Parts: sequence; structure tokens; C-alpha cells
Amino acid sequence: MARTKKLAPANASVKAENKSQEKVARKGKLSTAEARREYQRRYYQMHKEKAKEYQRQYNLTHKKKMRGGRGKSSFTAPREVVRTTYNTTDIMHSSVEKTIRILEKILSGERFFTM
Repeated sequence: MARTKKLAPANASVKAENKSQEKVARKGKLSTAEARREYQRRYYQMHKEKAKEYQRQYNLTHKKKMRGGRGKSSFTAPREVVRTTYNTTDIMHSSVEKTIRILEKILSGERFFTM
């Protein structure tokens, strides 16, 4: 009995064809994230003009925020300094004229004196 040779090359080419067909089939399918991106891209392209018009109307009817820095340093709303008392350092470190005015306010009752 003679052995027949296996047709390895022909069998390999059939497997290669099957693999290439699987790759083509896979190319048609997208992953979930890719499909979502593709859907969003198409949706944006279809509704671009409507979105631009909506944004234009929104900008006309809403005020923009004031531009500037962030935090306490950018806030510029100075408060009036309302002092109701004078202390010893105020009197000691002021000029003679100002000291007289301070003492007059203390004696008249406009301001208080603390130690």
C-alpha cells in the first residue's frame, strides 16, 4: 500500500483564505467605542447648521460672564472702611493736626477710644 501525500500547501491556502475573509468581516464591524464615535460624527455633520443657529440665538439672549482672573485676588469690590474706635497707636503715630481731630471725635462721641 502506497501512502498518499497530504496536500499541505492546498490546505494551507484554504486556511489563509478563511483568515483573510474573517479579517474582511471584522473590518465591517466596529467596536462599541468606535461605533459611538462614528455615530456622533455623522450626527454632528447632519445637524451642524441647526447647532450653530441655536448657539447664535443663545448668545444673543444670555449674558457672558465677566472676564478676569479667578479667586479672591480678582474680585474688585472695595468696601468702605468703617472704623468706630481709635487706639493708642493711632494717636501716637499721627501728625499733630490729625491727633487734634481724633481727640475732638473721641470727646464729641463720634468715635470710641480703646487701649
